[in-house]
Amino acid sequence: MLRQFDDLYIPQDERTLQRIQRRADEIDRRVRNWAQSVVNVLPRGLSLHEDEVYILSLFLAQQRRLNLEMDSLNPPVTLRTRLGRVLPLVGEAEEDPELLRAFHRIVSTRLESDIDRACGFFCRDQNVPPISDPAIDWRVAIRFMAQSLHSLANQIDMRQYGSSPRRFELAVLARDLAPAVVDKRRALLAAFSTDPVL
Repeated sequence: MLRQFDDLYIPQDERTLQRIQRRADEIDRRVRNWAQSVVNVLPRGLSLHEDEVYILSLFLAQQRRLNLEMDSLNPPVTLRTRLGRVLPLVGEAEEDPELLRAFHRIVSTRLESDIDRACGFFCRDQNVPPISDPAIDWRVAIRFMAQSLHSLANQIDMRQYGSSPRRFELAVLARDLAPAVVDKRRALLAAFSTDPVL
């Protein structure tokens, strides 16, 4: 169904290409909406810059996408999936792993591109080289915050966040991690500025 060419998967027909694009758009929308729902419930007192919050949401979406990919490639075995192997009309149709990788590769590329662009814009606005040790340290601090928040937020149904007792843990974790991002931002700006950094 898909032809491999230099690590790119090229669909043999237009219908498969459209299906891949639709599924990639669906996954992209799903992970970004989930990430935004997490960002929306973070404490308001965090001293993160607006651009840092946006980059944090992109890293959250990236982590969510990775988890969805792992889950889709190793789905839990249920009675319905077992029946589907014997009686295809009864069970759920299993997705071709090659197609699943293609969906997720598209979304991963989009998210990486958006992260690079957002970090680049922030650095250029501050007259800072985006490829420098302080810039990379700052970016890694945001990524670490996103991974830590994701591991906890993933255990919470974000639609019922208000009634979840774990919402306090998420708020505390965000307040504990935000100062590291702020410190890295200050170090980044101080490294390339002669003016005092706020």
